[in-house]
Amino acid sequence: MRSLPRDIVAPSERDRLIEAMALSCAERGYAATSVEEVTRQAGVSRRGFEQNFADKADCGTAAVNQMLADITATASVAYSPEYSEWEKILRGVRALLELMAARPSFARLALIEARQGMEPEAYGLYTAGIRVLTAMLGRLQANALAGIARPPSAIRGAIGGAETLIRRELLAGRPERLPELLPDIIYGMLAPYLDQQEALRYAGLARELLNDGG
Repeated sequence: MRSLPRDIVAPSERDRLIEAMALSCAERGYAATSVEEVTRQAGVSRRGFEQNFADKADCGTAAVNQMLADITATASVAYSPEYSEWEKILRGVRALLELMAARPSFARLALIEARQGMEPEAYGLYTAGIRVLTAMLGRLQANALAGIARPPSAIRGAIGGAETLIRRELLAGRPERLPELLPDIIYGMLAPYLDQQEALRYAGLARELLNDGG
């Protein structure tokens, strides 16, 4: 079992415990993760754990909440006025994929473990996070596709498709490939509204953004 890399260990006991919870859950699953394993990886005593969290569920929920908060904050960069409406969508989704690639243990906890096997509060956080993300991306789409009829369920369906792609890579142990999903996700977000050639054109722009590193 790996210990936490020094470059990601936060200064406070609470943050170290949250990091350790995410790492342990990514390696063995939430059900098989114990408080003892979390405290060992974090280098914190049992008393220190109890001073920060009521139990394993409390710590796990805090880890899910942290990742979902980071996802929401990252998505907000897409609202920068320097970008066109299409660039906001492209860069916002790209930033989310890069965040999850950089923090795969947290991504797995929030997008996989929180949906199955954790307490109801963690699942509630997950569904709330998805609602916020859906609203944010929906507003971007509304601006970019002004005048085009949009099925009410299309944005949630697009996010569901993106989640499936992301979970596949996380379960396969390929988090570094998440940014490469950008063209497919962009196509899925636009296909319900545009004709195929136009949706493919924007997917091509997403691929160019990846290749250029811009």
